[in-house]
Amino acid sequence: MNLKTTTAAFFLLALFVFGHGTAFAAFSVKDTAAALDREENPSRVADQAIRLEAYIAGQQNPPADALSQLARAYYLLGEANKDKKKRAVLFDKSVNTADRALKAAPGDYIATYWRAMSLLQKADLTGGFAALGFVKDALKNLEAVSKKDPAYDSAGAFRSWGKVLIEAPGWAFIGDKKKGLELLLKAKKIAPGLLVNRLYLAQAYKVNGMRGEAVKELEYISAAPAKTKDDLETKEEARKLQKSL
Repeated sequence: MNLKTTTAAFFLLALFVFGHGTAFAAFSVKDTAAALDREENPSRVADQAIRLEAYIAGQQNPPADALSQLARAYYLLGEANKDKKKRAVLFDKSVNTADRALKAAPGDYIATYWRAMSLLQKADLTGGFAALGFVKDALKNLEAVSKKDPAYDSAGAFRSWGKVLIEAPGWAFIGDKKKGLELLLKAKKIAPGLLVNRLYLAQAYKVNGMRGEAVKELEYISAAPAKTKDDLETKEEARKLQKSL
């Protein structure tokens, strides 16, 4: 996504909104959240981000739910962007926007979740020992979300938390392969149909020396229909993992 284009589009939409007092009546955070649930196209995610930005700009005290969804949109845009610098900017914006949401509504689990996800991406971009602070902060957030709404984002808190624990290097002192497996089993139990939950579980089985169980999960992924682009990518990763067993 071109950030200059997005900024220009934001101002055009903002002018329209401020010039038409009834424009906000058609805006719904709930509808925007539903749109983000199904969108895989970055340009359409950007459209939702622009609408949220315009709506928030018109509020003296923006509601936490709008800020939470904007933090989510920034995360999704950052994840889809290939440019490292632009990714970093978008993940920073996601964290900052989530912090605004949490200031408005302490304990908002949606803001907490996307804040955690963006922090993990920031850690990945940063790398090395400097990333450890981001990861620790993110894990606290994920644990909080797992208690408030364990099913959110198809067990996203358990999925991401477990993934970190099975992959963390020994020097980081946060890795725990057995606990990671337990968390990923919870993710599968909550959302068994989500293929990425099963992929991460297969990875957890592998690092815990449970080859047979890993194979079963990978066979399930192989046989399952691909409903989304994410499913196709998950199936490809599963094929690679199966070859390594």
